[in-house]
Amino acid sequence: MTRGCGARAPFAAALLAATFAAGAIERPESSSPAQNYLLFCGGCHGVAGSGVPHRVPALNATVGRFLRVEGGRELLLRFPGVANSQLSDGALAQVMNLCVTRFGGADRPADLRPYTAEEVHAARQSPQLNIKRHRAELMLRAGLPPDEAADY
Repeated sequence: MTRGCGARAPFAAALLAATFAAGAIERPESSSPAQNYLLFCGGCHGVAGSGVPHRVPALNATVGRFLRVEGGRELLLRFPGVANSQLSDGALAQVMNLCVTRFGGADRPADLRPYTAEEVHAARQSPQLNIKRHRAELMLRAGLPPDEAADY
């Protein structure tokens, strides 16, 4: 009697999980926050953070203003593309800090503290549900026009 690959699947899954937990699988990230932005964010948001109208939010028009309203800092970490990024918590914190510096502009709060790996990790534990509604509410609080046709 031969056993199919179904009998091996639990073993393979357990081995893969143990390998990942032990840190044996490398994350596909650079030590450069700018390069990580280009690799993991820039393809959609663009090098200049301009996004794609009605598809991908512009960073250069919103990041600084989001950081000025209650809940904005946390929501930026909980957007699906951020929370589900393949980057480690530390690398993602560095990319978020780069985005704040690069795209926050004059709207960026002067007393803003940098994102930390611990803050990123905590935000990833509670992903945002109904992101479209939360983003629209935050845009209103930030004084930005909500984009009802946006598909993000």
